[in-house]
Amino acid sequence: MSPRKWTVIYVVCLLVGVLAGYVATLIYKPSLLPSALRIGGVYAPTTVLFLGTDVVYEGKGRRKTVRSASFKGRSDTIMVARLDPYKNSVAILSIPRDTRVQIPGHGRQKVNAANAFGGPELVMETLSDLLSIDIDHYVVLNLRGLEALVDELGGITVDVPKRMKYRDKSANLNIDLEPGRQTLRGSDAIGFVRFRHDQLGDIGRVQRQEIFMKAVLEKAIKPESWPRIPGLLSLAGEYSLSDLSTAELASYVAFVKRVPRENHILMMLPGNFSDSGDWLVNNREKRRLISRFLGTSFISADRSKLSLSLLNMTSDRGLARRLARELKEKGYTRIRVKQGESHEPLATSRIIAQKGNTADADLVRSDLGDLGTVVNASVGDIESEVTVEIGEDMLSREYDSPEKSGAEE
Repeated sequence: MSPRKWTVIYVVCLLVGVLAGYVATLIYKPSLLPSALRIGGVYAPTTVLFLGTDVVYEGKGRRKTVRSASFKGRSDTIMVARLDPYKNSVAILSIPRDTRVQIPGHGRQKVNAANAFGGPELVMETLSDLLSIDIDHYVVLNLRGLEALVDELGGITVDVPKRMKYRDKSANLNIDLEPGRQTLRGSDAIGFVRFRHDQLGDIGRVQRQEIFMKAVLEKAIKPESWPRIPGLLSLAGEYSLSDLSTAELASYVAFVKRVPRENHILMMLPGNFSDSGDWLVNNREKRRLISRFLGTSFISADRSKLSLSLLNMTSDRGLARRLARELKEKGYTRIRVKQGESHEPLATSRIIAQKGNTADADLVRSDLGDLGTVVNASVGDIESEVTVEIGEDMLSREYDSPEKSGAEE
């Protein structure tokens, strides 16, 4: 074979190798590629506002009907998502609908009124001022659209934490859910994310919305869900209002489904309840949270300053207090012990980064013998920075040591 033919073969093999490496990296590690070489993804950090609107009615009395495609109601769900291709992450910040904010041109109001006053553009302006960040795009989803999208996905599997029973007249919903892990479809899914008739009110609803969103993200990254994407985009066009084109939405979905589960970070705007029940923002905590949201926080974990809640969700009612004593010996000084609300013992412990503080949660997990899983969501005790939902896996760790197993109360 002539030298020229060998040269051609070498060049072809080299090109095939480069192409194979590019495709493999695009599929499994897109964050390693320069943004200009990514296909079907996000090229630079992008922030998107997601609104879920209340039902809007037409007419009066017996003639009153639901405008199923309306996007002008008060926003029942408010989230700001940041898609970061450099960190290969998705961060979602939930804004309680009862948050008291300054709405341009309308004074201090609950943030959920902004959409009714001036549409998503006014919500973007309001939240940009509140959070001191730029919001690039918006997507508004009508309540009826959520029902259709959930059904198209084949339902969403969540752990319903408690009995939920309430008649929601504003949305014509009869919420009636039993506790336990189950797959929710249609109106049951809407009932799960709208229910707010418990001690935490709107904050409890935000936590359940985060549970639901986390379940949606986990399902979206599974390959068996990918064939449903065209149907989801079609429904989005029917039930949503956005400044993004269908192609842009598709590229964002393609990006999200490639982000690994551990890089999904869900957090809630920190604050406290006022006497009237409104959510008042804690500005100091807000600044720390926004730094984590933007991926610019360099705050190191400190056991002595960390607010920690231990929720016992096992068959051993004394386990949480024994673990609290052990953690105090390691330097933790701010520990709350509670009996968790659970319909059955939790199998695997969950260490919840309540405020997007993954480093703190990782430290706590290490001090607990690397047991349990870290959860990046604001679904624990709202008064803590890290919540440990103690599961049955901690029992084996506890009794591995004869000295600790004898420390019964």
